[in-house]
Amino acid sequence: MNSFGDSLIMSRKFVIRDPLALHREGVIKSRGLNTWKDNVSVTKYIAEVLKPCLGPKGMLKLVLDKFDETAITSDGAIILEKMDLHHPVAKVLREVAKTVEDFVGDGTKTTIILVGELLKRAEGLIAHKIKVNKIIDGYMLAYSIALKRLREISIAFNILDKKILRNLISTLFMSRGVDHAEYLTELTSQSILNAIKERDGKIILERDAVKIVKKLGESIRDSRLIDGVIIDKKIAHPSMPRAVKNGKIAVLNMALKIDEFRHLQPYKYQIDIKAPHLINQFLEEEENIAREMVNKILSVGANVVVCRKRIGKIAKQLLAEAGVLGISRLLNEEAFTTVAKITGANIVSDLNDLREEDLGRAKIIKEEKIGEDRVIVFEGCGDRGGVTLLLRAGSERILDETEHAIKDALRCISSLLEDPAYLPGGGAVEEALAVAIRNESLKYSGKEQIAMHAFANSLETIPILLVRNSGYDPTDLITELRSKHVDGHSRYGFDAYSGRIVDTFELGIIESYKVKEQVLKTSFEVATMLLRVDEVVDRRYAKRHEGELGGQ
Repeated sequence: MNSFGDSLIMSRKFVIRDPLALHREGVIKSRGLNTWKDNVSVTKYIAEVLKPCLGPKGMLKLVLDKFDETAITSDGAIILEKMDLHHPVAKVLREVAKTVEDFVGDGTKTTIILVGELLKRAEGLIAHKIKVNKIIDGYMLAYSIALKRLREISIAFNILDKKILRNLISTLFMSRGVDHAEYLTELTSQSILNAIKERDGKIILERDAVKIVKKLGESIRDSRLIDGVIIDKKIAHPSMPRAVKNGKIAVLNMALKIDEFRHLQPYKYQIDIKAPHLINQFLEEEENIAREMVNKILSVGANVVVCRKRIGKIAKQLLAEAGVLGISRLLNEEAFTTVAKITGANIVSDLNDLREEDLGRAKIIKEEKIGEDRVIVFEGCGDRGGVTLLLRAGSERILDETEHAIKDALRCISSLLEDPAYLPGGGAVEEALAVAIRNESLKYSGKEQIAMHAFANSLETIPILLVRNSGYDPTDLITELRSKHVDGHSRYGFDAYSGRIVDTFELGIIESYKVKEQVLKTSFEVATMLLRVDEVVDRRYAKRHEGELGGQ
């Protein structure tokens, strides 16, 4: 071989890999019973973390994430989101909790706890030489019975029934340990009723029609529902009125001035100054242009102007002289469109297109000082486009937790619109399903019966935790609860405040059918999926050598 070929070969680097190697160097593989037990152990640990948080008297978790942000909460999705979870099974559970919350707004803790209990009992059955497939078959039978029984004990209702709506929201807030739950229930139920609309014969909940504004100071009981919108802006000119009654609002996506950047200005004026004495003429012309703009606004009867871009000095003065309240440079896209939507205004980009029918309406527009901030409140907008919940509290964390609970309530009610039905609360649902599964399991003589009993015992963990987290001994109370359900009284559950087994419908302790259905479906699917995992391949630390060709 010539010297040129030798130098070419020497200049290139080749890595000769083992042709029988399946994975790269650094890939971690584990399989068999030990891997399966590790996955179960991780699931049980996550479930144990959330167990003390279940119920209205559950404990809170203080979680400090890797960005040094803290959260004090009992919400399962937030706790798992803030935890720096490394194991792949833990990440799966975190995604499951987030998905359940996004879809139905509640039930995250119950879902993860049930998954943990189902795997824990499956581990005990495997220790007694019962195969995984037999366990899954038994779980499948129990799951089918539970779904059927869940539908049987549910009660359909009209989504506009204010009493049931309040009870559903109240149960959700109570389970989160939200301060002043009854007061917030009233505000939230009113806002939801306002956001429920009928379109094409179908009832929908416009979640974006309920705006939430948080302001530090005062307490939760100082929160209020505003039939309108709040924006974080000040009045454009000190001479403008601080309040306007029977407001007619022009919402303009333009500048009320001669823009230095002429390509951005809808009014195309060409002014050439060729001599110093023509400066006064220029200034007069500028004022005439601004006056023409203001006169056009006044001609349609507007007494409030919300401008996306800047209002010039001359236009501000002219508007103030006319008694018009102006808001300049409302750059926030969401706030700008919200003003238009809630007041019923049409956004106008050219004053030549402005008509009286484009104006929004509000009974009063005023500047207020809320906490340390000055804001403008549009109130009395009627049933046009939405409402605003003004939340007050002495701590940012309380505000965040309250906002999160209200958004979850909106998701929960929204998920009910297709199938409005409710169920008894206080652990009554889980006990009713457990009793039904045990009764039906007598029809099966194989090892599936043992797995069905394990499924029923897993469900019964929920009322046991509710009792225990409320500070009571579950031994006698759960026996009484089980006895009630065996006798067919499916409405009976545990009341955390009185410590008794009660008729939950009489006390208004009810839960969403869609939430319980989703919890049951998700916990079964995730548990059976994890039961089938027998090998973990971790490629996060796989190495790729310089010059390596192809390969995995």
